[in-house]
Amino acid sequence: MANQVRVTDGRREWLATVDGSVVTIEGVEGAFTLTARPDGRWAIEHAGHTDTAVTVRAPEGVWIGIDGSGTQWQARSASSRARHAAADDDVRAPMSATVIRVLVAAGQQVAEGDILVVVEAMKMEMPLRATHAAVVRAVHCREGELVQSAAILIELE
Repeated sequence: MANQVRVTDGRREWLATVDGSVVTIEGVEGAFTLTARPDGRWAIEHAGHTDTAVTVRAPEGVWIGIDGSGTQWQARSASSRARHAAADDDVRAPMSATVIRVLVAAGQQVAEGDILVVVEAMKMEMPLRATHAAVVRAVHCREGELVQSAAILIELE
């Protein structure tokens, strides 16, 4: 039985269909083999190439970092879209993490996809982006601060 998963990087969103080891995104199909490693990471094999991934569960979904890249992906079930879209404009910590960069200030205009704050957890940096154009109402964090899961970091209006 195939499952559908919404995948977003904060700027774009894709609907992926996962059926066993076959993943289809935007009509492109690929076979992937995932193997859990003893260090808690995953080996992802595709087309003769192996990548290393780290996953972290958070209230908003699962964050995935691949080969130490600065891009993390947030996956959530296809049915969660309506609940997510109805959420307020607050940018929240996806998990307990350390704030490593705050890139905005109160009153600043931001565009959809702009990085607002970068947090780090489990040696993985996660840029938190604006989901739409807005004005920053308030900043509730500072660099070096340890924040708890779901803590409001940035308020948008």
